[in-house]
Amino acid sequence: HRFDKERCVVSREAFTSGRHYWEVEVNDWWRIGVTRESAERKGYFSFSPQQGYWCLDSYRSDFSDFSALTDPETRLPLSLQPRKLGVCVDIEERKVSFYTVESRAHVYTFTDMVFPQGEKIYPVFYTGDSDKDLELLPAVSVEIKPVTDS
Repeated sequence: HRFDKERCVVSREAFTSGRHYWEVEVNDWWRIGVTRESAERKGYFSFSPQQGYWCLDSYRSDFSDFSALTDPETRLPLSLQPRKLGVCVDIEERKVSFYTVESRAHVYTFTDMVFPQGEKIYPVFYTGDSDKDLELLPAVSVEIKPVTDS
């Protein structure tokens, strides 16, 4: 599961079913998303759905950039560039959605993820900022109750 050229890691935990959500406190230069177990990790490659990666990429500086790593890239509004990113992957629906935690705004959804049934899907993390870490935030359980007329 190691990358030999990119400063990336995949999580130890993988998913083969269900819906999963996590939050990451990000730095000024990051790439975060999910990847399939069979995706390339050696050499240089594009982090695109065709390569088995579904990720957002963000860079904050004088020339900030915020994109979904589609082919070609999909530019995202800088106003949605988060400091805390929420990621929700739904294996059965074959989609992964990203949210700005602070405003609870939807940022982007990749749909129609392509991977063989039962293949493991891993969270993937990249940092280009060697001075600041990415930090996985503690899990919070939230119960959602239906709205009822009183």
